[in-house]
Amino acid sequence: MGIEVRGEPTHLDAAWMTDVLQSAGVADGARVVDLQLESFIGTGQTGRNARFALTWDDPDGRPASVVGKFPSGDENARVSAFGTGTYLTEVSFHGELAPTLGIRIPGCHLAAYDHDKPDFVMIMEDLCDSTQGDQMRGLTVDEAALAVEQAVGLHAPRWGDLTLADFGAHRPKGDEAAAGLGMVYTMFVEPFLARLGGGLDADIVDLVRALAPQVQGWVQSSDTPRTVAHLDYRPDNFMFGATPDAPPLVVVDWQTVTEGPAMWDLAYMIGGSFEPAQRAAVERDLLDDYRIRMAAAGVQYDANTLWHDYRLGSLWGVVMSVIATILAAQTERGDEMLTVMTQRHGRHALDLDARGALG
Repeated sequence: MGIEVRGEPTHLDAAWMTDVLQSAGVADGARVVDLQLESFIGTGQTGRNARFALTWDDPDGRPASVVGKFPSGDENARVSAFGTGTYLTEVSFHGELAPTLGIRIPGCHLAAYDHDKPDFVMIMEDLCDSTQGDQMRGLTVDEAALAVEQAVGLHAPRWGDLTLADFGAHRPKGDEAAAGLGMVYTMFVEPFLARLGGGLDADIVDLVRALAPQVQGWVQSSDTPRTVAHLDYRPDNFMFGATPDAPPLVVVDWQTVTEGPAMWDLAYMIGGSFEPAQRAAVERDLLDDYRIRMAAAGVQYDANTLWHDYRLGSLWGVVMSVIATILAAQTERGDEMLTVMTQRHGRHALDLDARGALG
């Protein structure tokens, strides 16, 4: 009998956690004798993350805490995430894709999904010696370089792997996926602008509207081989090591992962992490570093093709910001963050004439 899926943080107890960590090979015969919900982590717009303190009957060599991930506490966000397969995608990632990649992610002790309820729960390594990035602050150049290095570990191992099309059978593929994204974006544009448009430059508002009829064609506009793409590759999903023993960077939140264009990740990370002048000053060097590292990993990515794909990829930040604004739970910090993101991504796409790259 499998472990019960408990998607409410307050429903976890010591016996349940013992079963989870015993099955994961972490408990090694010891028992959790007390479990305390210590704190929630982040704003929980799509899902809730909580830290649990553990008391063991034999603590030697066993973690003092773990992090659990659960469905959103906001009913609309929860229903949307189950309906779109967002939670199932992350659970499937840890079981199917993660073991084949070279990117540093949190150790996952349990990733379980109940289709009947529906419900899900994940129990993961607590990165207590790491500090979460901040989307509104952005990244330093050194932090962005770490993200480039990890992106190679994500993209290179499965580059051009046609079997990636089998991942995420619960989601639309190909033409259907492109048409669906175009339809959703078009439907969300005006509600998005009603909420956040007042904080955007006029030409970025124009871009948001003008992009709507082009989204479907844009999705399929590059014939560069696909790979595993995170699609929300940004500072809030980066955990930077705060002590010498911590890994320099761990990438979290795999709810959007899919087979997709690598440059959507790089353009999204770079465009959303810097103000325009600094971004323009550093993006070429960061992309050169990525291309050299990819070559060392066995993937040849022509510089001109990469730049063309990067220009196209800058539009992903606009699309993602619009859709996330409507689908995620609304919070004050969330609205502020999404306004900053749309402004940066919109300026990026305009500076690179991304719509012009569509031909």
